[in-house]
Amino acid sequence: MLRALDSIERLLDAGKTAEALRAAEALQRSVPDDALAAEMLGRARMAARCEPGPTADAYAVAADLRMDSPGLQSAAGITAAAAGRLDEALRRQRRASELEPGNPQHALQCANLLRALGQQQEALTCAQRAAVLAPLDPSVQLSLSQSLAATGDLPHARAAALRALEASPRDVLLRTAVANALVAQGDAAQAVAVIQTEADRQTASATTLECLANAQTAAGLHTLAATTWQRLASAPMASWQPCLKAAECLHRANQSDQAMDWLSRARERGAPASVTRTLDDALTATRTGDAPNKSAK
Repeated sequence: MLRALDSIERLLDAGKTAEALRAAEALQRSVPDDALAAEMLGRARMAARCEPGPTADAYAVAADLRMDSPGLQSAAGITAAAAGRLDEALRRQRRASELEPGNPQHALQCANLLRALGQQQEALTCAQRAAVLAPLDPSVQLSLSQSLAATGDLPHARAAALRALEASPRDVLLRTAVANALVAQGDAAQAVAVIQTEADRQTASATTLECLANAQTAAGLHTLAATTWQRLASAPMASWQPCLKAAECLHRANQSDQAMDWLSRARERGAPASVTRTLDDALTATRTGDAPNKSAK
């Protein structure tokens, strides 16, 4: 048994995921009531990028066999959430938190799941508990910010979002998440300030640029947003969506000719008529004087 587990571990370390998966499946069939074998099967399925459901099933078996293991309960919860089984995930994370109440990650996972399930007040309680346990953890502060916003406390939500950024200022994914949270909280100007420097880099990712464009749009900076969408549209193999977004922003900025040009580019890249029709009608009406354009920066 231990030799088989060690062999699978070596296969995973060597990147031989298909071979590791076959060995893990065979091991689990031979010892179906062994938690270690079930956990290894879950790990192998995850490494082989199997569908989330089967991976979650393997971890669920392991967690059921070891109800006293906070690590397995949490792993089963995380994989259940990835499979869209949020109620099951929450049950697992609550069990992990009961077994290990001093671990902020369990409270954090509970907060995120409760928020996704619409149980905002309980989510806030869990996020606050996580923040007490790990006040400098940026993920905890971001979750706290989201829960505070969901319960209507926007000033404290903004403060928590900025604390998350202060805790890990070089984390690009976190910076993007904080900016998106600020937009959702109605503080688009602050969101632009948070993400602008990162977006100005030549190596800025599409996710970062899209975050900036959405923040600029929410802040009413439509000409700037159009420029950002155009930058996205210039990327190799870019789809029609950035072209259409640029056209919409230019329309809001009273730049009808440029908007029509970018709408044409969106069509050339395959934008369906059902998607472009509303903007096309608005631009036509503007050109013929039937409808005034919205003022914008």
